[in-house]
Amino acid sequence: MIDPILKLTLFKMRTKKALKKLSYTGSVYGITAEEKMEDALRDLIQHCRDEKDEFYWSFASYARNHTKSDIVEISAIPLEFPYELASEIAEAQETFPHIHYIVHSQDEINSKRPQERFVVLTPLAKPITCPKEYTRIASLLSEQLGVAEHSKGDFSATFLFAPFLQVCSMPKIVLHDADRTFLDPDAYLEENKGVWTNARLMQEGSAEQPKLKADETGLFMF
Repeated sequence: MIDPILKLTLFKMRTKKALKKLSYTGSVYGITAEEKMEDALRDLIQHCRDEKDEFYWSFASYARNHTKSDIVEISAIPLEFPYELASEIAEAQETFPHIHYIVHSQDEINSKRPQERFVVLTPLAKPITCPKEYTRIASLLSEQLGVAEHSKGDFSATFLFAPFLQVCSMPKIVLHDADRTFLDPDAYLEENKGVWTNARLMQEGSAEQPKLKADETGLFMF
C-alpha cells in the first residue's frame, strides 16, 4: 500500500525573509510515519485556536527561509478557492482522479474577519525538488480540476495558505481517496509532455494572456 510521507512547514509571514518556525512530518495513512497527517493537522488547528498562535502552512520543506532556493522538497500541491465555489469544487471532485484532501482555509492569519476559502491539497506519490516541476504540475492540476478563480500565487512552489481557525461545525480536513490513486509526479509530467496550459488565466482577477515558454524538456512553463 502506498503511504506517502508529507512534510508541513509553518511560517509567521509570507515574505521571502520569513524563517520557518515549525515543521511536521506524517503520512497519509499513518503507516510509514508515526502519525497520520490528517490527525496532525487537526491537532495543529486546535492548538493554534487554543493558543491564538496562527501560522501559514506550506507542504514544502525548507532549509531556512521562505524562498525557492531554500526548498528541500515538496510533498503536496495546494490549489485554493473562494468558499463560495464549494458546490463547484464538489462537482469537479467527482471526476478528479487523484487522492486529495479538502482543507477549510482563510485568506489571512490574525484576522478578525477572515475570508473563508477551500484548498484542494493533492499529495504526491513521491516528493519533487524542482520548483519548475511544481509549477507545471500545479498548472495541469488546475485545468484538470476545471474550477476557475483560484488564488494567485498557488502555482508558486513557495505558496502558503492559512487554515481556517474560526469556530464552525464543518470538518477541517477531509481525505478523498475512494476510487482514486496518488499522483505520481514523474508519470504525470511524462503523460502531459508538450501539453499546452493557460491555467493562470483561471486565477482570480486574471485578464491578460500569460507569457509562456518551452524549455529543453518539452514542458511548457510559466
